[in-house]
Amino acid sequence: MFTRKIAVTAFSVLFVLVFIMVAGIAVGADSVAPDFALPNMDGKDVKLSQLLGHGPVIVDFWATWCKPCIKGFPALQQINDRYKTQGLTVLAVSVDSPKSRERVAPFIKSGKYTFEVLYDTDGKVAKKYGAVVVPRTVLINAKGEIVYTATGYRPTNEEQLDQAVKGLFPKTAGEGPVVQ
Repeated sequence: MFTRKIAVTAFSVLFVLVFIMVAGIAVGADSVAPDFALPNMDGKDVKLSQLLGHGPVIVDFWATWCKPCIKGFPALQQINDRYKTQGLTVLAVSVDSPKSRERVAPFIKSGKYTFEVLYDTDGKVAKKYGAVVVPRTVLINAKGEIVYTATGYRPTNEEQLDQAVKGLFPKTAGEGPVVQ
């Protein structure tokens, strides 16, 4: 009887933790993206609302110690290269602590990544976006609406993100891309 009670209690605690984690991811598709300003690798603040005036933005929360985050970077770079001339901005938001932050710039340079890297060392912006685990990728259209989110890494995420970005740049007969 005592063992069953422990099992039920453990299951209840696990259920509550999963519920809290999912509830913490309050920002999802069909939500308005919270504005933020974070420092980039040069120390200059980058503000989301200013970037949205130029087109959609991918915000990817990651850390240097996160192997799945790093595994997704080549695809993020490909998407950046494919759509940047159409107005897409990619922001790789490092949630590394102040101690591990020193590893960010060398990693970015060694990988020859050209997208913008920002620092969220206190995790306040990550929390606003429900990034309780990384990687967490959020696609925001030019109107500031979140149109795609993914948490964790799966190879299918890369194609889904690419398709979601592509959908923001429909082509009409005889015209170039139009940002939605």
